[in-house]
Amino acid sequence: MSSKKHNTQQKSFVIRTFPSLSQIETVLSNIAQKNNTSLQLSILGKLTTNKSITKKELKKIIVDIKQQLSTVLGKQYQFGYFHNTEIGALFIAGHLTSTFINKIDKRKLGSLPTGLIGIFKGLGISTEEIDSFLTALKNENYCLIIRGESSILNTLEPMLNI
Repeated sequence: MSSKKHNTQQKSFVIRTFPSLSQIETVLSNIAQKNNTSLQLSILGKLTTNKSITKKELKKIIVDIKQQLSTVLGKQYQFGYFHNTEIGALFIAGHLTSTFINKIDKRKLGSLPTGLIGIFKGLGISTEEIDSFLTALKNENYCLIIRGESSILNTLEPMLNI
């Protein structure tokens, strides 16, 4: 019996916060022009700050965000939303959607009190960074989460700072 050692590139995550989806669109457009590598993208953000919103109004907001995200992420991507007690109604779009909306005891993981912290820790994010991302989400910013090979993400870092 023979065995071989398989060297694979380390997959890592880079997370940046932006005040608008249009800024994320600009960044991703720049990346696409300069880099032809396939990346796994996710966007996490607040659906609304209005706590007394009706289901009908929420559905309209979701449709609007999905339409805006289709220009950023392409026509086919996963989308989900959940309510986090500390931040409010959030959406997740892209590769990590199934992680955030995975149900545990009939509740979406992202909606659990420590769900967001646990997900970010699972991605290998430090506690200080997690706190800054949660603060950014509370302040209506968006988190762009990119997963890729470490070497590629290192070359993308300068393009993420606009």
